[in-house]
Amino acid sequence: MNPKVTMGARILFGLLCLIFGIDKFVPFLEVPPIPGDGGELMRIYAKSGFLKIIGALEILGGLALLTNKFIPLAVVVMMAIMFNALIIHLLYDPINSVGAIAGLIMGGVLIFSKKERFSSLLSA
Repeated sequence: MNPKVTMGARILFGLLCLIFGIDKFVPFLEVPPIPGDGGELMRIYAKSGFLKIIGALEILGGLALLTNKFIPLAVVVMMAIMFNALIIHLLYDPINSVGAIAGLIMGGVLIFSKKERFSSLLSA
């Protein structure tokens, strides 16, 4: 895969993770509330501190991606978070699922570009 595409995906994915991670500690993004049960779920996550844990993982993963260190570990953790974000958005707030979809695409590009590093995870 083209190294410039890989580097672009890594940097954009790292920035996405870093920004959304920091936002969980210092809210600065205008995030519309999720209606209904999804909003209640997010309130429970926020009240319990679960979102702070996710935010810390996003910050660490974003920094790892931006510094080009521990890329396979960072991608695996970030893809799990993005997958869960996508599921929550698709179930409760499909209009705002673009960020999670973009994150999954960028993570997929990184996995494909380093497929030899992930081969043991993907073997039966």
